[in-house]
Amino acid sequence: MADYKPMERFPNEGGDKVTDDVSHLAEQISEFSDINRRLRRKIFDLYTVFEISRNLSSMLNTESLINGILLTCMGQIGVKGVVIFTTDNDYKYLTNPRSKGIDIESLKNTSIKLNSPLARVLLKSAKPLTSVQLSSLLSKHKKELDFLNTFNIKLAAPMIMRSPSQDNFRLLGVLFLLEKITKADFYEDDIEFLTLLMNQLAVALENARLYEIEHLMNEEIKRTQKLLVESEKMAALGKLSASIAHEVNNPLGIINNYLQILSMQTMPDDVYKNYIKILKDEVKRIAGIVRQLLDFYKPEQEQVGDVDLRKILPETLELLSNQLSKSRIVVRLDIDRDVPLIKASAEKLKQVFLNLIMNSKYFMPESGEIKIRIIKNTPNVEIEISDTGPGIPEENLSKIFEPFFTTKKGDGTGLGLFVCYGIIQWHRGNITVRNNVDKGTTFHITLPITRKDD
Repeated sequence: MADYKPMERFPNEGGDKVTDDVSHLAEQISEFSDINRRLRRKIFDLYTVFEISRNLSSMLNTESLINGILLTCMGQIGVKGVVIFTTDNDYKYLTNPRSKGIDIESLKNTSIKLNSPLARVLLKSAKPLTSVQLSSLLSKHKKELDFLNTFNIKLAAPMIMRSPSQDNFRLLGVLFLLEKITKADFYEDDIEFLTLLMNQLAVALENARLYEIEHLMNEEIKRTQKLLVESEKMAALGKLSASIAHEVNNPLGIINNYLQILSMQTMPDDVYKNYIKILKDEVKRIAGIVRQLLDFYKPEQEQVGDVDLRKILPETLELLSNQLSKSRIVVRLDIDRDVPLIKASAEKLKQVFLNLIMNSKYFMPESGEIKIRIIKNTPNVEIEISDTGPGIPEENLSKIFEPFFTTKKGDGTGLGLFVCYGIIQWHRGNITVRNNVDKGTTFHITLPITRKDD
């Protein structure tokens, strides 16, 4: 029978190395898994920011923008609540809090000064700061710390916009976040996501603000034009009332005189005298109405003061800039440097300039040019407003300032130039119109530098 020897164990050479390799590989897999997780989070964050940016570019309502951002932050980062403060119109406070997951009543009267330590710290950092970082930076400012602790704020993300005309930055708002639902700390990914999000929101809010300003300006122009039409109608009524009063007042005076003579004669019948008295009372009443009509025509006593034509003309053009631009009308303004202040009503003169410029625009619907020139010609200031429109037929030049005369078929009231004429006359000035040699018309206005009231 054969002899068998026990098998010797293989030597363990290299065994430790394999174990180390496996351990190292496991570490790499874990590291790659973490990198993969962060990469997937980064891709998701960037996609979210991209989608938000695309949506924000088409949203011009401020409240809709902010509401969308608040919901996104809560869902993406998983916090219990968020609140955002934005700057007021005077750029002095962060105010008007809007929130999700936080009782807004507790924040309703809360505001943050833009020069406060909290606002300055966030502007300087230009990125989100955790409550730990804020506590360290604001350790000497109890009021700021009390605010953060009262509402249990764990992260503050500033919304910053670079000034287009200056090399500096403006704080437009701050987003405050409560703790996460999981009570976990904020990751670096959260900070980067919020930084991107706040940058997008800053641009979107600025665009929305500019849109709202343009909308308000357009509404103001419409309102001004409506008031202008109404004032034209009232001025025309006043003019007609004055004409009627002039024609009626004289015969009324004669009637009144004859009635006085009749009343002084001996009358056999007391009833007859009573009738005379009634007639006199009625005549007085009619005369009172006439006086009221005369008073009605007098232009209201506008506040007269020092008026800078170099200021109010550009202001008028600014109001009309959008309409003139759409009609491709170029305005050239030439004002002599030595044009002085004049005694006048700024609002009345703006009304004249607005009317004349809109009149020129009407007759240049496709494109054209308006030239405005102001010179000093002591004791007056002279203003010329010229256009490159079709001009005025010669037979109409003498009628252009008459009430109800218009060449705007179906559009005009025939009162605009009539009102302009009345305003310039009220200023003791003069307004004329002429056709240019090549094309278009020129309105020439003369205004006294100093105004003497009657």
